[in-house]
Amino acid sequence: MERNNSTKWINSLKIALINNDLQKIEEYSNRELPSFSSIDEAKEALTLINQAKDILKEKQTIISKQLQALKQNKKYFQNNTSSIMNLKA
Repeated sequence: MERNNSTKWINSLKIALINNDLQKIEEYSNRELPSFSSIDEAKEALTLINQAKDILKEKQTIISKQLQALKQNKKYFQNNTSSIMNLKA
């Protein structure tokens, strides 16, 4: 049964990585790791975990850049709204 759980965990994480399914990747990163039946299985799991980590870091960088752009847009609109209000007055 242990082997089955670890194989299922590895296969499910592979599918999540292939599909770039952030929700599933996060779900598997929060789960307790199964007991692996061999060193090779543990190495494969480690490789998958590192791939998941890279994907999450990449998404974090993208979101950070988007947040920065939103902040700049907000600042731009606040400055322009003030200028327009001054012209109307």
